[in-house]
Amino acid sequence: MKTIYLIITSLLVCSVSLAQETIERVSKLKKNVTENYHVLLNNPNVKHGLYQVRFEKNKALASGLYANNKRVGIWHFFDYKGNLMQNYNYDQNQLTFEAPDEPRSGFKYLFDKPVVSTDVVTKPVKIGGRYYGYLNYLLIFKKPSDIGYIDSQYTNATIELLISPGGHLADYTIHLIGDNYRNDLSVNIDLLSDEDKTFIPATLNGDPVSARIVIPCVMDRSGNLVF
Repeated sequence: MKTIYLIITSLLVCSVSLAQETIERVSKLKKNVTENYHVLLNNPNVKHGLYQVRFEKNKALASGLYANNKRVGIWHFFDYKGNLMQNYNYDQNQLTFEAPDEPRSGFKYLFDKPVVSTDVVTKPVKIGGRYYGYLNYLLIFKKPSDIGYIDSQYTNATIELLISPGGHLADYTIHLIGDNYRNDLSVNIDLLSDEDKTFIPATLNGDPVSARIVIPCVMDRSGNLVF
């Protein structure tokens, strides 16, 4: 997988347009997760060129190109083990690969309409895959003040996302359950970017429908959510 990552990186670097001069930026998104990207020299708010997010030092989570702050071409998304989770073509707005769900991931999809065995359904899909695509949902979480006396190690968390038939995030709730503790937190989705609030909607017999994505997490001792 490391070899594949290096090949992908080389291909992307070769395809970056050199018409505009850029400088590299590096920032830490969370522990062990680093963002590397390029911005225009004359406008540091505009991403342009190779963009990568890495877990630890050599495992890619996301890799692709920006052109004047717009994602272009085919992007590749991985989990923290380096397994390819998704390819998405931003030029054609097309999902070209999505890794099958594994039971151990714990992801569940609930439809707001009754589903019978003869129905054909597709799940809602987050562009970015089932790891990188959800990082920002973890990052905006703030440990509630009333949980201060509880050992976070024993607090389970569940993320519940409501996706509209149009593919938009309509609601974000975090369910916290610990020893003699329960809290259902409604998260302000305005804290997320438009990109983070955009999904490929679920379908039922070919028609878009609203659906919920349920993701099991835990809260660590520092009060952060982790998969």
